[in-house]
Amino acid sequence: MKPLYITAVVTFSGKTALTLGLGRKLQAAGKSVGYFKPISSQPFRDTDGALIDEDAAFVRRMLNLKTPTKALSPVILDDRLMYTLLSGQNTRDFVAEIRQAYDQAAQGVDVLLIEGGASMRDGYVIDLSPINLATSFDWPTLGVVRYRDDLKLLDDALSLKFRLEKHLLGVVINGVPADAMAKVNEKAAAFLEKRGVKVYGVLPQQQALMAISVEEVRNILNAQVLTKHGNDNALIEHLSVGAMSVEAALPRFRRTLNKAVITGGDRSDLQAAALETSTVALILSGNLQPNPAIVARADELGVTVMLVPSSTIEAVESIEKVFGKTRIGQPEKLAQFEAILSSHVDTARLFTDLGA
Repeated sequence: MKPLYITAVVTFSGKTALTLGLGRKLQAAGKSVGYFKPISSQPFRDTDGALIDEDAAFVRRMLNLKTPTKALSPVILDDRLMYTLLSGQNTRDFVAEIRQAYDQAAQGVDVLLIEGGASMRDGYVIDLSPINLATSFDWPTLGVVRYRDDLKLLDDALSLKFRLEKHLLGVVINGVPADAMAKVNEKAAAFLEKRGVKVYGVLPQQQALMAISVEEVRNILNAQVLTKHGNDNALIEHLSVGAMSVEAALPRFRRTLNKAVITGGDRSDLQAAALETSTVALILSGNLQPNPAIVARADELGVTVMLVPSSTIEAVESIEKVFGKTRIGQPEKLAQFEAILSSHVDTARLFTDLGA
C-alpha cells in the first residue's frame, strides 16, 4: 500500500477536487484506491444525525468506497470537542484514534489518498498540524499551492519544502489566471525545480468549477422559493450585491455573467435591472415580499427567486463560506476537471515518484 498525503497551503486551493481526480485516475488504471481524512474542521450532520466530514462523504460517494464515512475522518473539530479542549477535560488520544482509523482505511488498497486540512494552519489546537501528521506518520506529501501572485506562489511552495523536507514529493499549482499561465509554466516552475521543488502540474483558473448551484444556495440560506420554473441545477459563478442605485448597478450587472443578485425584497428597481442581464437567481433578503410582476418576469426567464429572513450582509456571509471552493459534484463539472487534470498534471511522474 502506498500512502499519498495531499495538503494545501491556504484555504480554497482545490485540494479535495485534486484528491478525487487522482483517485479516479488511479481507479481507471486498475488500482484499488482508499481515502482518509484524519482531521476535519468541516463538521456536517448526515440524514441520520451522525457527525461526519463533508468532503469525506463526497469523495466516498464519488469513488464508490465501502468504508463508512465516519471511519474515514476520525477526528472532527466541532464545538463540543472545542469545549472539552478549552475546559481541560479532554481524555482522547487523537494519535491513537488516527492510527487505528488509518490502518483500517489502508486495508486492501493499492493507494491510500490522505486529505489534509483546509490550510497549513489546521490541527495545531490538538498538536497535529499537517506538518506533524506528515512527519509523524512518514507520509509522502503532495502540496497544493493556490496562485495568488508570483511572490506568494514561490514563497508558498518553498515554505512547503522547508517545513516538510524529505516528505514533500512536489507540488501542484492551481487556479492560475490565463494571463499568468505561460509565465508560471515557463519561469516559476523552472525556478522551483532548480530549488528542489518538483512541479507536477499547473492548473488554470476555471471559474465554472468554483460555481455553486441554485439548490446549494437555497439549502445554505434555508430559502423559500417563490418561482415555479427556476433551475435548481443552474450554476452561480458570481455574487452581486444590489445596494446601490440602478444607474450604478446596471453596468456591473451587464459585465457579470451567471450571477446571483442579493438585494432587499423591496428593491424592485434593482431586481428588474438584474433580470435584464445574465442572472441565475435573485436572493431577496429581510423576508420582504417582492412585487408580483418581478416574480412573474423571473418565471418567464427561468430565474429562481428566493426569499430569505436574514439581512443582505448575513446572506452574503453565509454563501461566501462555501463560494470559491472548487465544487465538482455535478457530472459535467467532474468531467471538465478530469480533462483539465489530464492535460495539465504529469500524473505519470507523480505516480512513479510515489511508487504506484
